[in-house]
Amino acid sequence: MSSHPNSPAADWMKLAHDGWSLWAESLTVMSLRTADLMSGRGSNRENALMVSEKVAAAAEVAMMLATAGIATPHATASKAMRYYRRKVRANRRRLSDRKR
Repeated sequence: MSSHPNSPAADWMKLAHDGWSLWAESLTVMSLRTADLMSGRGSNRENALMVSEKVAAAAEVAMMLATAGIATPHATASKAMRYYRRKVRANRRRLSDRKR
């Protein structure tokens, strides 16, 4: 396997890193939401938003991937990962800002 920056192996390693980053940031969001629930700051609105966001994001990604005509598994995974990372990052920022 080549370690050249434009090699397929490097592309998959970047995707693996992006997946790890998504996982880590998702844990932060879950921790923030859990802390809110445990402290009584959580709300029914936030709980409903959490569920509706997940359903909407899954539907959006499914439609995006179904209509995108993406040719490779790597491109498909990369596109989905970018989409979910934006959503998770926005939630982390929103939930973190409420703590200040």
